Amino acid sequence: MDSQGGDSVSVWRVGGMARVAGYGIPALVGAGALFDWAGWVSAPRAETAWSAGAWSGLTVGVALFFWWVILRVRLEVGPDGIVAVNPWGTHRLGLDEVTAVRLGAWGAEFHHGDGFKTTAYALSELAAGTSQDRRFAELLAVLESAPPSHRDDA
Repeated sequence: MDSQGGDSVSVWRVGGMARVAGYGIPALVGAGALFDWAGWVSAPRAETAWSAGAWSGLTVGVALFFWWVILRVRLEVGPDGIVAVNPWGTHRLGLDEVTAVRLGAWGAEFHHGDGFKTTAYALSELAAGTSQDRRFAELLAVLESAPPSHRDDA
């Protein structure tokens, strides 16, 4: 338990320039929409309204894309297990289901006893644009400090 009375959960998200791009690019596209809407207010014409509407739609599409691919992606490790939120779905694993962990090109790979593996894209070098060795070492430290009742030491 942590100092506030609950179990502590460690969370990793996509970082670096990818996270900056996840906020910055939709903001730039949104500025284009805002600029066109300001032009429509000063001189209301159908062409200006159409352009502002198109930029607004593009802003929503770009924002949803970056949210889905970069901003919502995360890895959570807590006493109840591992939760990997990836663009294509959310995976939940018990700590006792994981037989090995390694850092692959697409992120942290959690190997199961049945031969399958789950990849957490939040620790991907491609997602953050930098080496994830330090963050992977943090993940291993958290997994090592998991309570013995949740680990399979056999």
